[in-house]
Amino acid sequence: MAINPPVDATKTPEWAALQKHYDELQSEGISLKQWFADDAERVEKLSFDAGDLHFDLSKNLIKPETLQLFADLAKAVKLDERTKAMYTGVHINNTEDRAVLHTALRRPVEDEGKYIVDGQDTVKDVREVLDRIYAFADEVRSGKWTGVTGKKIETVVNIGIGGSDLGPVMVYEALKPYADAGISARYISNIDPNDLAEKTKGLDPETTLFIIVSKTFTTLETLTNARLARDWLWQRLAEAGVDTSTDEARNDAVAHHFVAVSTALDRVAEFGIDPANAFGFWDWVGGRYSVDSAIGLSLAIALGPDVFR
Repeated sequence: MAINPPVDATKTPEWAALQKHYDELQSEGISLKQWFADDAERVEKLSFDAGDLHFDLSKNLIKPETLQLFADLAKAVKLDERTKAMYTGVHINNTEDRAVLHTALRRPVEDEGKYIVDGQDTVKDVREVLDRIYAFADEVRSGKWTGVTGKKIETVVNIGIGGSDLGPVMVYEALKPYADAGISARYISNIDPNDLAEKTKGLDPETTLFIIVSKTFTTLETLTNARLARDWLWQRLAEAGVDTSTDEARNDAVAHHFVAVSTALDRVAEFGIDPANAFGFWDWVGGRYSVDSAIGLSLAIALGPDVFR
């Protein structure tokens, strides 16, 4: 069941108190320089540690009493209660009546059996998929998994959109220096065919692996690009002297150069990808938080399982 609709913060007395406080600050004049001059302990009063993080809020346009007013507002909207509800798998996504349990993607194996959501041991299921991802990544990185001509994979091309693209792109750009297996990653999300043309420019089809990321395997942009990528592979392999003249040869090429992140195994198979090379995820993993799931397969391959963890 979905959690009760959230409290409208703007309708609470605590919001009104914050507004009054803001108006008073405005009327007296907001000056960081003056606030530091008036309070020698401002940095200490507005600095906090949380785990490995240190927060210094002293350079923000607030006073110590501002924080208390925000804390009061947090209580009014039941922030702590709703945070705990999220962590335990309550359906806090009201519009889709779903849990929002991306935190399960990062829970240790010791938590198996502790977070059962809608009859599903979320941690156990996550660990099983991640173990498959790591094993596959090691195969590609070591050269055990090869292209159709036996050459080691040198480039992984992730085809997705939205949360199936943005997170991996961000992490790859940030951690690119840690790509240590001679494998780079590229990302395609735009349905404009120029995007695929640019991202595949200079690639060797014999050493390229495509990852098609679509839970339902019906996303228009992703499937359009996937078909274009498949055509690109067949054409470039033929130009390199590889036989792609028969259905069997083309299917063999796809089997070596395409894998999927999807739960629609029937559609994956129709495309030509072996369902054994499809990695799933769950409806309680929101797109913007999904990089720690199978969505991050390109990262596990390019950066390695240890860096990915």
